Amino acid sequence: MSAAALSVLLGVGLVAASHLVTVLVARATAGTDGPVAAPVLAATYVLKVLLLGWVLLTVPAPPWLAPGWVAAGVLTALVASLALAARTGARGTRAALGPVLEARRRAEAERPGGPGATGSTDDRKQDDRRQDDHEHG
Repeated sequence: MSAAALSVLLGVGLVAASHLVTVLVARATAGTDGPVAAPVLAATYVLKVLLLGWVLLTVPAPPWLAPGWVAAGVLTALVASLALAARTGARGTRAALGPVLEARRRAEAERPGGPGATGSTDDRKQDDRRQDDHEHG
């Protein structure tokens, strides 16, 4: 395997290992009472930074390591990791808020004269305040 491929795999592996540790810690603290997850995740972050700093300062770089390719692997893995985290977070938010939003829609539709009520007309008048009298313009 080429030095570039090994370097990219090393970069991807570093991000994957860091992400795995974060996910495992988040899973372990998810069901606890009180605000436990945030301090534990912050402590995990500090430990990961200290460990990576120690490795960078003490372990010599192997001769096949290509720093530019490691950076490319790290950046690619970070983009993929953040995209997956955003997708997972959005899916979880939709799942958690779905019943609440549906209940609000039903309540609005059942309210007499509400915006979703059947047979209602919207007799609101256009706001006739002049914009030049407003302080913001």
